Amino acid sequence: MLGFSLYLNQDENYIEEKINEFKNFDILFTSMHYPVDDRNMKKLIFLKSLADSLKIDICLDINGEILKHYPELLRMGLILRLDFGFDKEKIVNLSKNNRIAINASSVSRETLEAIKELGGNFSNISAWHNYYPLEFSGLGEDDFIEKNKVLEKFGLDLFAFFQGDKDFRGPLYKSLPSLEEDRFKDPYYSYLKLKRFYKINNLVLSEGLSMKNKGYIEVFEKKGIINLDLYLKKGYEINEFKVRSDISKYIIRNERTYKFINEVSNNYIRKGDFLILNKNSGRYSGELEIARLDLGLSNSRNVIGRVCKEHLAILDLIKGDDRIAINRK
Repeated sequence: MLGFSLYLNQDENYIEEKINEFKNFDILFTSMHYPVDDRNMKKLIFLKSLADSLKIDICLDINGEILKHYPELLRMGLILRLDFGFDKEKIVNLSKNNRIAINASSVSRETLEAIKELGGNFSNISAWHNYYPLEFSGLGEDDFIEKNKVLEKFGLDLFAFFQGDKDFRGPLYKSLPSLEEDRFKDPYYSYLKLKRFYKINNLVLSEGLSMKNKGYIEVFEKKGIINLDLYLKKGYEINEFKVRSDISKYIIRNERTYKFINEVSNNYIRKGDFLILNKNSGRYSGELEIARLDLGLSNSRNVIGRVCKEHLAILDLIKGDDRIAINRK
């Protein structure tokens, strides 16, 4: 599931514009926390009508005080993400007739066991990680992995946030990742890493996203194709790259067709170099490769391009049989 975020401090024109921009996404995250007033309730109703017309689900972040003030939230068909103000008994009662989300970043094994013992309906409960506006406050990788292992044992669907690359949300404007390591990183890389390395299938964009990265993410969701931005030398027109099924730690190899390459270069090959094998490689001449590690000096491989800096880390996520779209810079 792929989601995006919209916040109720925006005017209705902006809300309508953004929900149409992300109309192909599955779910929308928003919050009733700041500020808590009837104007936000009216905007939520407006947002819900737009989302329903596009078959987009909504997850609403609330606390106990908000639910007391607006009990009608229980009848709006929302996923209610429960922040502070909900004890175990309240969570159990809410789960019987409502879809709810608990805080994946802070819930303990003991709390989950208590919810289970009290008869909580886990088919109505998902687990959403926080995003972290304050720099250096995001989750660490090891803690993230351990928390997810616990949550998965209870059969909960996991959601995590990945940061945007524009329109950063105030008041800190430091991006909004779940993982601290992702702060200020390329959001397309973070999305792929959460999918492939951390095995999180439900990912939610927390702020604005460039059209390029939005397009790359949508292509991966629909077709499983990875986009790589490269600098290529003149004379080479390469648009796609089919990865061999038997992938190496050192290089990403294309499913090759023999081509005699007479030119020989003596190159120091670095991670991210785009390569073509020359006549010194014998029957492998013409094979295209991408270096995953620094390989040192070579006279059997010519460097014909280089992966852009922001996409270098994506090379660690590529698997056998992947299809790669090559985007020339």
